[in-house]
Amino acid sequence: MLLSILANLAGLFGLVVWPLMTAQTIDVSAFSENGQIVFLERAYRAGAPYKKNNISLGVDVTAQSAIIVDKRTDFVLWQKNPAELRSLASLTKLMSALVFLDHNPGWQSVVTIQPGDYREGGRIYVYAGEQIFVSDLFQASLLASSNNATAALARSTGLSAEEFVNEMNLKAQSLGMAQSHFVEPTGLDPGNVTTANDLVKLIKVAFAQAEIASATSRPEFSFNVLNAPRHYTLTNTNQLVGSYLKIEAGKTGYLDEAGYCLTSLVKGPDRQEIYVVVLGSLGEFERFQELKALAQWAFDHYYWP
Repeated sequence: MLLSILANLAGLFGLVVWPLMTAQTIDVSAFSENGQIVFLERAYRAGAPYKKNNISLGVDVTAQSAIIVDKRTDFVLWQKNPAELRSLASLTKLMSALVFLDHNPGWQSVVTIQPGDYREGGRIYVYAGEQIFVSDLFQASLLASSNNATAALARSTGLSAEEFVNEMNLKAQSLGMAQSHFVEPTGLDPGNVTTANDLVKLIKVAFAQAEIASATSRPEFSFNVLNAPRHYTLTNTNQLVGSYLKIEAGKTGYLDEAGYCLTSLVKGPDRQEIYVVVLGSLGEFERFQELKALAQWAFDHYYWP
């Protein structure tokens, strides 16, 4: 009887009702959004978070595209232009890290930085002629978003530049990132493109890797050059690390074409976990404030069964 009522209402307002796959208590309370009747998500998916307050529709952000996703169920809590194709800037380095892990020559392998590893843009942390452990380059690439370190890290795999990029695109295909394409590993080329929907598929796998989660969630990292008396201390580019939010993993990115980008895996006060992505925020400060506001909104407005 209840499903019949829902089906009739759905037909009236042009909505699609999916059949229930598991028995559960159905909350049929509804609210109006843009002239359509919207039912609570928990009527359709067992165990997913559900709203405490159906009146709040989200947070006003400058980001051109954004999304919040529950880690455990993949349920979308909020979204803005999630299918819009955008440059992902240095978020590209997460895909590069996954490909590197597939071809890791060994954490204690020594790489000599070459002039060809130099990349314009961003702060320079490693210089030609320096010998550095692969493990330290990995940290520099993800924590400090060093473009030179990323180029050297890709080279350390033994793959050619073309082979490495091909592996990036094959990895994207294997993850179901149908709208994504990569042309180089650092994120400096705006031809590296994705959508917020696709990016969630990437970070779900990337942040599940202990090495990536560890590198992107620590406030700073120090290492020594092996063939010179030089010592570097790198600071995490994600300013939310060390804030009141529990950042379990994350990555920043910026290009003129991409705007300010940020993604993080955030743990809530009751141990609930969410992925948050903002793409194309207007400023560096805005991307951090907007991700923080979106995470807090989700924790404030949803119950986790």
